[in-house]
Amino acid sequence: MLQEIVDTPPNSNSIRNSTSSMGASGDINCSRENINVVVHSENNNTGETKYNIPRGERDIICYQRVGANYDPSIPPIVTYHDLGLNHTTCFGPFFDHPKMKTILPYLNIIQIEAPGHELNAATIATSDYPSIQEMSEDVQFVLEYFKIKNGIIGIGAGAGGCVLTSYAITHQKNIVGLVLIGSVIKSFSWLDWVKSWIELSTLPSLKNSTGVRNYLLNHYYADNLEETNPQLLDSIKKEMLMINQENLHHYVHAFVKREDVKSEKIKELSFKILLIVGKDTSYKEDIMDLFSHFNPRNSTIVQVPDCGILVTAEKPNYLIEPFKLYMQGLGYLLDYYQSINDGQE
Repeated sequence: MLQEIVDTPPNSNSIRNSTSSMGASGDINCSRENINVVVHSENNNTGETKYNIPRGERDIICYQRVGANYDPSIPPIVTYHDLGLNHTTCFGPFFDHPKMKTILPYLNIIQIEAPGHELNAATIATSDYPSIQEMSEDVQFVLEYFKIKNGIIGIGAGAGGCVLTSYAITHQKNIVGLVLIGSVIKSFSWLDWVKSWIELSTLPSLKNSTGVRNYLLNHYYADNLEETNPQLLDSIKKEMLMINQENLHHYVHAFVKREDVKSEKIKELSFKILLIVGKDTSYKEDIMDLFSHFNPRNSTIVQVPDCGILVTAEKPNYLIEPFKLYMQGLGYLLDYYQSINDGQE
């Protein structure tokens, strides 16, 4: 039987002995707070450097952020964002949270933008838009560009987790660890296809971008976000409008059409995996099913209460302690670790 909140992998004493932040039920005890997404801008003061990495007829866009005290012994962190977002809205509230300031200076973070999701991106033709599998192959181009040879720690949210998992299956030797946030890997069943096609029947025509945005808000994020955090919801809506609408649509459609990942391939993954899921997401059962296919010896799951699939933006403070403990379990940040309460402003 799966443990509901945390399944602690063996031989990870630092994780097992640091569960004082968990409540009796296993939920993470963190104070509520409103988190605003920082709207994407080329002028965001985050110390990022933008890179255009050529790949055939298109460029892979990514943003690198190297800490002032970057420790080269720590594998670079490579992120891939969810649908309807870009790296700023998806991961900005997490990496820029005050409680991350104790470890951020030691990290090298490379954030890959889904094709055509950067600011002022040109429209990508339907026939030229890559599949989820092709996006996963983009990761290898990024690693080769930055001459990364000793592996990465991947952080994927939603569809981005699907991209990084596909990459991990074909390039397992390049993965040190994988954090999946609200990710569904399996392709749609026949019934899911019917339901999805009814809801997304306007997608092929690209004539109803408002419907696509509403679909994402209704199905991927907390139903009560308008009441619990209207500022976040407003920021997400504004950010969606800044993304090229046809490219946003293409990413959704690529995810809908994704190929199935065989469960035996998932079980073969030998590195440590941290799976995070919001308890209120409509895809919770699918995500729990995904967890059941991972090797139980090296996988951990954390459920975040009162949260939809966008945990990095809705409840970033709930992720910080599990992330620090996960990094410790991999053998990194041992000298820099501070508890979640020590990093507050």
